[in-house]
Amino acid sequence: MNNKGKLADLPNDWWRQHLACQTLAEWFGHHLVGLFFSVQANGSKQEGVYTGLVLYYEKNLLWITAGHVVDEIHKVLSNPEIDVQIMRWLDGCEIPGAESIPVHNRNLEMFSGLEFGIDFGVVKITGLDANNMLNNNRTQVITEEFWKTPHSKPEGYYVLGFPKEWAEHHETRFPDNQIFNSFLANLACLPVQQIGYRGDFHPNKEFWNDPDAFYGQILPFVDGVEDQPASLKGMSGGPLFSIERDPSDRIGYRLFGIQRSEDKDERLIRAEPIHKILGLINP
Repeated sequence: MNNKGKLADLPNDWWRQHLACQTLAEWFGHHLVGLFFSVQANGSKQEGVYTGLVLYYEKNLLWITAGHVVDEIHKVLSNPEIDVQIMRWLDGCEIPGAESIPVHNRNLEMFSGLEFGIDFGVVKITGLDANNMLNNNRTQVITEEFWKTPHSKPEGYYVLGFPKEWAEHHETRFPDNQIFNSFLANLACLPVQQIGYRGDFHPNKEFWNDPDAFYGQILPFVDGVEDQPASLKGMSGGPLFSIERDPSDRIGYRLFGIQRSEDKDERLIRAEPIHKILGLINP
């Protein structure tokens, strides 16, 4: 995708093609890490993945997500009636059998910005977990250059995450009565077009209660491929990336925000812009 001639010939909606989204998902996916939980609660087993990405900031390795996700994680870990049986970082290591790493210290350092009106959350990754993640050649940690570098007007945006409806649980029974369980979190990369603020006229006041938020319309793939989740449940805390082309016709991307909520009926998303997040962590 670095060939100037081919890029110049691309149609304006190239970034909405299904194949383009799949290709870019490979780029973006190196920044995402899921946090997997398997718990026993109310007499039944429950499991799922929270979406986030890894960021290196002020000499700290951080997992950033939505504030309400951090609040939910805190409730799970602090509830004595919930037995957390498995808790792992899904960092996608390419060594077979090591596609995830256990959370060694469950006494997580966490922060939620919800009390400050910003749906942004942080989990600090330390010790063996940090060492394992940094030494995984698949995981690419986001640094300040991903939001501070000079940029042009975005051609479009993408929201990424692990939708709940795309999760796959497999159970394999062996003749010796052993049972092997596996869980697969599939990544969605959806094209998004920014839209203007509609809160003054829209009946969904809760969704539209912040004129400074990023609002976007999830767009269908232009080539007609129907490969999108019906709901973004599970994708809260995922990154919003912009796709841009510099004067030399090279394609790049920036971290533009963190997805926080959706209007499922209208296929809209709301994200916390990166400048609001930086204002919170750099008061």
